[in-house]
Amino acid sequence: MALELTIVTPEGEAFASAIESVVLPGTEGEFGVLEAHERLLTALQPGPVEIRGADGAASQWAAVTDGFVEVTGEHVVVLVDHCILAGDIDAATAEKDRAEAAEELRGLSGAEENETRREELEKAIAIAEVRIDVAGRTSA
Repeated sequence: MALELTIVTPEGEAFASAIESVVLPGTEGEFGVLEAHERLLTALQPGPVEIRGADGAASQWAAVTDGFVEVTGEHVVVLVDHCILAGDIDAATAEKDRAEAAEELRGLSGAEENETRREELEKAIAIAEVRIDVAGRTSA
Protein backbone atom coordinates (compact mmCIF):
# COMPACT_ATOMS: atom_id res chain seq x y z
CA MET A 1 0.00 0.00 0.00
CA ALA A 2 1.43 3.39 -0.99
CA LEU A 3 1.50 6.60 0.95
CA GLU A 4 -0.85 9.32 -0.33
CA LEU A 5 0.56 12.86 -0.52
CA THR A 6 -1.63 15.91 -1.00
CA ILE A 7 -0.23 19.45 -1.09
CA VAL A 8 -2.92 22.11 -0.75
CA THR A 9 -2.65 25.90 -1.17
CA PRO A 10 -5.38 28.55 -0.91
CA GLU A 11 -5.72 28.26 -4.71
CA GLY A 12 -6.45 24.53 -4.47
CA GLU A 13 -4.64 21.23 -4.80
CA ALA A 14 -1.05 21.71 -6.00
CA PHE A 15 -0.05 18.02 -5.92
CA ALA A 16 -1.75 14.71 -5.19
CA SER A 17 -0.35 11.26 -5.80
CA ALA A 18 0.62 7.93 -4.34
CA ILE A 19 4.26 8.10 -3.27
CA GLU A 20 6.94 6.01 -1.58
CA SER A 21 8.18 8.79 0.72
CA VAL A 22 8.47 12.54 1.13
CA VAL A 23 11.11 14.76 2.76
CA LEU A 24 9.71 18.00 4.21
CA PRO A 25 11.28 21.21 5.58
CA GLY A 26 10.22 21.22 9.23
CA THR A 27 10.88 24.18 11.47
CA GLU A 28 13.37 22.03 13.42
CA GLY A 29 15.00 20.62 10.26
CA GLU A 30 14.15 18.33 7.37
CA PHE A 31 12.31 15.08 8.09
CA GLY A 32 11.18 12.14 6.03
CA VAL A 33 7.85 10.37 6.02
CA LEU A 34 7.34 6.75 5.00
CA GLU A 35 4.24 4.58 5.02
CA ALA A 36 3.03 3.76 8.56
CA HIS A 37 4.72 6.88 9.98
CA GLU A 38 3.65 7.90 13.47
CA ARG A 39 0.78 10.42 13.50
CA LEU A 40 2.15 13.94 13.40
CA LEU A 41 1.02 17.54 13.09
CA THR A 42 3.85 20.06 12.78
CA ALA A 43 4.84 23.39 11.28
CA LEU A 44 6.85 23.74 8.08
CA GLN A 45 9.24 26.47 7.00
CA PRO A 46 9.96 27.56 3.42
CA GLY A 47 12.08 24.92 1.76
CA PRO A 48 12.46 22.15 -0.78
CA VAL A 49 10.22 19.09 -0.75
CA GLU A 50 11.54 15.83 -2.19
CA ILE A 51 8.75 13.57 -3.40
CA ARG A 52 9.91 10.01 -4.02
CA GLY A 53 7.53 8.31 -6.40
CA ALA A 54 5.91 4.95 -5.85
CA ASP A 55 7.32 1.87 -7.58
CA GLY A 56 10.80 3.33 -7.95
CA ALA A 57 9.72 6.38 -9.96
CA ALA A 58 12.21 9.26 -10.01
CA SER A 59 12.04 11.91 -7.28
CA GLN A 60 10.19 15.14 -7.94
CA TRP A 61 11.01 18.42 -6.23
CA ALA A 62 8.77 21.25 -5.11
CA ALA A 63 9.33 24.57 -3.37
CA VAL A 64 6.92 25.37 -0.53
CA THR A 65 6.36 28.30 1.78
CA ASP A 66 5.69 27.95 5.48
CA GLY A 67 2.65 26.04 6.61
CA PHE A 68 1.70 22.80 8.30
CA VAL A 69 1.74 19.07 7.64
CA GLU A 70 -0.53 16.39 9.03
CA VAL A 71 0.73 12.81 8.82
CA THR A 72 -1.27 9.66 9.42
CA GLY A 73 -0.20 6.12 8.64
CA GLU A 74 -1.38 6.34 5.03
CA HIS A 75 -1.80 10.06 4.27
CA VAL A 76 0.37 13.17 4.28
CA VAL A 77 -1.50 16.45 3.89
CA VAL A 78 0.63 19.57 3.43
CA LEU A 79 -1.08 22.96 3.87
CA VAL A 80 1.04 25.88 2.59
CA ASP A 81 0.49 29.33 1.11
CA HIS A 82 2.39 28.46 -2.08
CA CYS A 83 3.78 25.35 -3.74
CA ILE A 84 5.52 25.18 -7.09
CA LEU A 85 6.94 22.07 -8.73
CA ALA A 86 10.54 22.26 -9.95
CA GLY A 87 9.55 22.03 -13.61
CA ASP A 88 7.29 25.06 -13.26
CA ILE A 89 9.89 27.35 -11.68
CA ASP A 90 11.43 30.13 -13.76
CA ALA A 91 14.84 30.47 -12.09
CA ALA A 92 15.53 33.82 -13.75
CA THR A 93 12.31 35.29 -12.35
CA ALA A 94 13.09 33.88 -8.91
CA GLU A 95 16.57 35.42 -9.04
CA LYS A 96 15.11 38.77 -10.10
CA ASP A 97 12.59 38.62 -7.23
CA ARG A 98 15.39 37.80 -4.77
CA ALA A 99 17.60 40.63 -6.02
CA GLU A 100 14.77 43.20 -5.90
CA ALA A 101 13.79 42.23 -2.36
CA ALA A 102 17.43 42.28 -1.22
CA GLU A 103 17.94 45.72 -2.74
CA GLU A 104 14.85 47.12 -1.03
CA LEU A 105 15.93 45.52 2.27
CA ARG A 106 19.35 47.17 2.03
CA GLY A 107 17.63 50.53 1.52
CA LEU A 108 15.44 50.31 4.64
CA SER A 109 16.49 52.31 7.66
CA GLY A 110 16.73 50.62 11.02
CA ALA A 111 13.65 52.49 12.23
CA GLU A 112 11.11 50.48 14.18
CA GLU A 113 8.30 51.41 11.76
CA ASN A 114 10.14 49.44 9.05
CA GLU A 115 10.16 46.18 11.05
CA THR A 116 7.06 44.70 9.37
CA ARG A 117 8.37 45.50 5.88
CA ARG A 118 11.80 44.12 6.83
CA GLU A 119 10.20 40.81 7.88
CA GLU A 120 8.19 40.67 4.63
CA LEU A 121 11.32 41.24 2.55
CA GLU A 122 13.33 38.66 4.48
CA LYS A 123 10.56 36.12 3.89
CA ALA A 124 10.41 37.02 0.17
CA ILE A 125 14.19 36.51 -0.10
CA ALA A 126 13.97 33.12 1.64
CA ILE A 127 11.17 31.95 -0.66
CA ALA A 128 13.02 33.12 -3.78
CA GLU A 129 16.15 31.29 -2.62
CA VAL A 130 14.15 28.08 -2.13
CA ARG A 131 12.75 28.40 -5.66
CA ILE A 132 16.23 28.97 -7.09
CA ASP A 133 17.50 25.93 -5.17
CA VAL A 134 14.64 23.69 -6.29
CA ALA A 135 14.88 24.86 -9.91
CA GLY A 136 18.44 23.54 -9.95
CA ARG A 137 17.52 20.09 -8.68
CA THR A 138 16.90 17.25 -11.09
CA SER A 139 15.03 14.02 -10.71
CA ALA A 140 17.03 11.42 -8.82
